[in-house]
Amino acid sequence: MIFINYIFYLFIQSLLLGLLIIVFLIFKGNIERLCIIALTLITVGIFKNSKFKFNYTPWVLGGLVIGYILGNVLLYYSLMAYTEGAAKKEDINEEKLSKPAVIMFYGGEPPTFDLSVTLKNIYNDKSIIKRINAPIETFKTKMAYENLGSSKNIDLSSRVKDDLQSRLGGDYDVYLSYFNISPTVYEEVKRLGKAYEKLILVPLILTESQEYREFKKYIEERVENDDIDIKVIPLLWSSQKLCRQITERSRALIGEGNVNSTGVILLISNGDSIYEQSIFSNYILGKMQKLKFDKDKIISLKYDDNDELFLSSINRLRERGAHNIQIISISKFHEDIEVQNRINKLIKKASRKGFVDIQYINGWGIGENLLNEIEYKVRLENLKS
Repeated sequence: MIFINYIFYLFIQSLLLGLLIIVFLIFKGNIERLCIIALTLITVGIFKNSKFKFNYTPWVLGGLVIGYILGNVLLYYSLMAYTEGAAKKEDINEEKLSKPAVIMFYGGEPPTFDLSVTLKNIYNDKSIIKRINAPIETFKTKMAYENLGSSKNIDLSSRVKDDLQSRLGGDYDVYLSYFNISPTVYEEVKRLGKAYEKLILVPLILTESQEYREFKKYIEERVENDDIDIKVIPLLWSSQKLCRQITERSRALIGEGNVNSTGVILLISNGDSIYEQSIFSNYILGKMQKLKFDKDKIISLKYDDNDELFLSSINRLRERGAHNIQIISISKFHEDIEVQNRINKLIKKASRKGFVDIQYINGWGIGENLLNEIEYKVRLENLKS
């Protein structure tokens, strides 16, 4: 009887340990510190107990696994309850305006670590493995924010929105929305569709992704069923102006005198259309050659978390005589903080192995070329019947 009671006690301790591991992974600050203390005490208590034997290990592991699974389930349903109870923006009940509303949109991420946003995006992901590993994926995002401090994503996009509004003037109203954070583009289309006769949607997106395809399908259904004029400007993968912005920014950072001795890695996102990204990277390659970059020192690399391939690409550029190396994320306006964190770690690792200066450009950023492109396409779309 004592033996059974001890096994049950050991199992409960292990289950609690599994739950506490999840709390440690997803929370920060005082809760995280308290978890570390609790985890240490429980772990020491389990293994220092005089009754503990190594043939009890399956009970410990079983408790950990069940605790982890139970914690994950509780996490999911807590998030669903929070999402359903979240306050929504009130609909606009004014008479419809004849001037168009311009809605800029892209992925987006919060300036600081936001647990509910992070979990919502993980559980909305198509990958089952990612959903099962939600606490671990959350921990990666949490550490990225801790290492980099904050994300400039919203700040930069707000500046683009303000600059575009200044260019377009009072004949247009410009709004900003996202896929991953509030206000979402779905919410804004629904809300502003009741206040304006025409919506012009501006994706700050290079190529098609799964979330963009789903959104386009939603828009097509809205146009068929509702009395509203919705226009979507083309994606940016064929934009020569955007290519010029990236190449000019690259040259400005390294200096005109160092162009020939600089190696460049153009990072292509693994999640979006590889074909369109490849065409865009070839446009950039052509413009870089005109600016006297060495073609043999430019590599297009599909970034799929393959660290060895990333590091070997840097070594290849060193072998070809590159004294400076630029790594440019070409797929996004501003790269996600988790990807930035990973690339920064790889750059530090590569820098320790050789005497070479490595710069990282984490997206297209803000520039006159991007604004010129968007303004031109918005005005052109507005002229179409």
